[in-house]
Amino acid sequence: MNTGTKALKLSLLASSLALALTTTPAMAQDNTTGLLRGVVTSETGQQLENISINLRHLGQGFTRNVQTNNKGEYVLRALPVGEYQVTVIQNGTTMIDDYKLTISLGQAEVFAPVLTSGEKIERIAVVSSMLKRVDTSDSTAGLTFNSEKLELLPVSTGFESIALLTPGVTRSSAFGPSSFGGGSAAENGYFLNGINITELRRGMGSIELPWEVVAQTQVKTGGISAEYDRFIGGVVNAVSKSGNNDFRAGAQIRLDPSALHFAHDTVLNNDGTVAINNEQFEKSYTDANVWAAGALVQDKLFYYALFNPTRYKSQYINSVNTQFTEFTQKKNRWFVNLDWRITDEHTLTATALDNSVDNNYENFNWDTTAGQGNNIGRTVSETGGKMYSARYQGFITDDLSLAATYGRVKDSRNPVPSNTLPGIWNSVLPATGQRLGQWTDSNITYEEYTRDQLRLDVTWLLDNHTIQFGMDSEKLKVNYNETQNGVGDARGWWYYESYSATNAYGVAPGNYVRQRVRASDGTSEVNSLAFYIQDSWNINDNLVLNAGVRYGSFENTTTGGEVYLDLDNQIAPRLQLIWDPTSTGISKVYGTFGRYYQPIPSNMNIRLASGQSDVSYIYQTAQLDNGIPVISADGSPSRGQLLHTHITQAGGGYADPATLGSANLKAMYSDEFTLGYEQQVSEKLTASARLIYRDLKTSIDDVDPVPIINKWGEQTGTSIVNYPDSWILINPGRALELNYDASGNGQIDHIYVPAADMELPAASRKYLAWEFSLEGRVFDSLGLNASYVWSHSWGNTEGLVKSDNGQADPGWTAGYDYGDFMDYAAGNLPNDRRHAFKFSGIYDINDSWSVGVVARASSGQPKNKLSLHHPLGVDSCSAESIWRDCSGNYYQDNLYFYDWQGNPAPRGSAGTLDWFYEFDASLNYRTTIAGQQFNVKATVYNLFNFNTPIAVNQANQLSTPNGYIENPNWGVASALQAERSVSLTLRYEF
Repeated sequence: MNTGTKALKLSLLASSLALALTTTPAMAQDNTTGLLRGVVTSETGQQLENISINLRHLGQGFTRNVQTNNKGEYVLRALPVGEYQVTVIQNGTTMIDDYKLTISLGQAEVFAPVLTSGEKIERIAVVSSMLKRVDTSDSTAGLTFNSEKLELLPVSTGFESIALLTPGVTRSSAFGPSSFGGGSAAENGYFLNGINITELRRGMGSIELPWEVVAQTQVKTGGISAEYDRFIGGVVNAVSKSGNNDFRAGAQIRLDPSALHFAHDTVLNNDGTVAINNEQFEKSYTDANVWAAGALVQDKLFYYALFNPTRYKSQYINSVNTQFTEFTQKKNRWFVNLDWRITDEHTLTATALDNSVDNNYENFNWDTTAGQGNNIGRTVSETGGKMYSARYQGFITDDLSLAATYGRVKDSRNPVPSNTLPGIWNSVLPATGQRLGQWTDSNITYEEYTRDQLRLDVTWLLDNHTIQFGMDSEKLKVNYNETQNGVGDARGWWYYESYSATNAYGVAPGNYVRQRVRASDGTSEVNSLAFYIQDSWNINDNLVLNAGVRYGSFENTTTGGEVYLDLDNQIAPRLQLIWDPTSTGISKVYGTFGRYYQPIPSNMNIRLASGQSDVSYIYQTAQLDNGIPVISADGSPSRGQLLHTHITQAGGGYADPATLGSANLKAMYSDEFTLGYEQQVSEKLTASARLIYRDLKTSIDDVDPVPIINKWGEQTGTSIVNYPDSWILINPGRALELNYDASGNGQIDHIYVPAADMELPAASRKYLAWEFSLEGRVFDSLGLNASYVWSHSWGNTEGLVKSDNGQADPGWTAGYDYGDFMDYAAGNLPNDRRHAFKFSGIYDINDSWSVGVVARASSGQPKNKLSLHHPLGVDSCSAESIWRDCSGNYYQDNLYFYDWQGNPAPRGSAGTLDWFYEFDASLNYRTTIAGQQFNVKATVYNLFNFNTPIAVNQANQLSTPNGYIENPNWGVASALQAERSVSLTLRYEF
């Protein structure tokens, strides 16, 4: 046996021994950096003390150094992501000096070199043994993607496209953002460079970014440490690109031509009308990026700057086939990042972003027979805003570090209406949804949101403990003004409607004109403050305990500046127990528990706490032309005598905090339990299995307080003359408690109604799943992520939003408005996908050519039969119930879990949609031009042009003046998956 072979075998053996003896402290993971840890041993397994581990960032040139302790252990934390060169020195002799490794976001790399006989180790002897793929110090679930990998995959821009590559993440059935672990689309968090960039009004998705700037993205789906909260779904965490000592620049253009978009066929209803009109459907997209990066001061000050102009065009017909729109969107986004390496131990990073958008809608009349008609005007709006942040990262000592982050995110909506005509709709069968008149803008809403955030994080390395603690606070200021279009008495939303005998307005069956006027105005805030501590403790050689707790509070104010929600004492424990069963670092068994809290979005300040007024006026019909109201000169419909005024919200510009939420209201939270196993099956491939159980313990929703307060009045003998004229936030399943002068005698009444007397079921949402994953490289030319997930999501509430009726109104859904809405509401929830298969991979044909594939298959979501609540005298509408008025029948069509004949139709009992298949492919070509890198990429999305419905018409009943009839169009597609399209990308870097 030659010396080199012997050294290699000894090195491999000693590496295993080294990892068996490793007790390097586990590390609480930072949200902008990664870390390197390990143990240094001799070929006989002896742990080597005072070995120098030197790390040099290949781009920015800074170095970090550490000495091994008396157990041969070391750790280098808070390392910016990127490629590093490692040097290992023993007694002044360089043992390893040509080894490179990559630090990834939020992950620990394990580097465990074995030094042989005092001789310099050849690289071949250590490559296969020094790095381990299984991190035995952490069990946070999810995946990390770098920009180089995403550039080769057929993945479109946006965090949702990346999140969907991850096990346990599914498409929301009604909204753009994804569902993480059965949660709703409004329960996820998004971060860039440590700054919360979650959408500011509803918390649905993130603000828009120039996608080129993102260096790495980490998708966290479970087992999340105490560093994060305010999200009970999942977290998407990203860091931006930075400059290096070497100047580099580049340009990229992406073209999605309209000629290579293949529209699906128009979908017809069963009665022959049009359900989805894809006539004249077109869209095109152009995205350009120009960037430069380098050093303003060598080894000290680095910059990265990007300009990102994009143009998007589409033309489409609205859902009721009455308007044809040519839409143009123009973005000239920019991004700047500066890194100042004050010293090797202290860094300051500043980031700025502009994501302003100009939107233009050219509107035309449309008729299914005549096609495109006259131009009816233009709608223009300006949206978007800016983000600024600064982050300091520094080491006070080798064992003590500090990070401080400040940021501001602004977002606004500024419409520019083209005329002052009010919106009018014909809702009389068979023309339901038909637009009347020449209006273009039905609602005029000015919005501005500003989120200021500050966080401090301290990490202290202490023997076998790594203690991380800190605080973070956010203040979100909301400035909102909403009114309907129209001048004078014409202002409002106008409807020509047909009422049956059971209607809210006390009018006889027939056709009427209704004017709805809703107005909100004012400034309010959403504030949060939290403190956390996390301890990562190596109990022994192969057992790690990560234990943390977070204490937080949420506060919402009215537009009058008064606090109406003060949800404090939120104690969120987080536990991870990780066991290395073989003591070799190639496998782990783990269990986790976590409690996660969810704040009430700023949308609630607008809907509930702005003193919003919402009033409907019912008029007799007047002049008709072919059965349709004649349009007056001011744009409103002809109408006769005012018959009824219905006040949904009195408003008046003031909202009394005492009437907006139950005095005993608790924050919304969910508990998560996981058990998992991960195994390194080869040098570059790992397999894992994970069992997940999530339980929504407390939810918050709004309810009509009138029946409940009347119940209290009956029980106490109190005459109710002054009840709150507003919806009230409650914890479904908990008592209602108010301090309010309901009797009108000038004295504050303590109103307490036990949960049983409210006749509302407790909120329930449970999620159980098995995840099986394979990740890494099968062989050198093929890298992949593959997974299968069996899951079940069931209960009586989806969460903050409601897919049943597409209500993107977090915390303000119709779900608990009335007790009768909850009859038979328990069952399989909208985000239930029982089976999900995912595969993403890159195959390198040769040095120049590669193929990328993303394939997914998932079982369909549950279907419902929704109608009115009839017969009226049963279930929650029985004479004995406090909900006996069955008020939901008057205000909401087709939200009850009954079929059109009045038979109970429990949630999810009407079957499921078809299986959903996706197959995207890309072909990549890499070469050099004038010595610089040139790439060409062609991507086909939905290669086989699947046209599976992603949503269907669930209304099982139609109401007419003559009674109820079955909806012939129940189950017909209301939305299809995206059509086949082709994207061409050219990229040049120098």
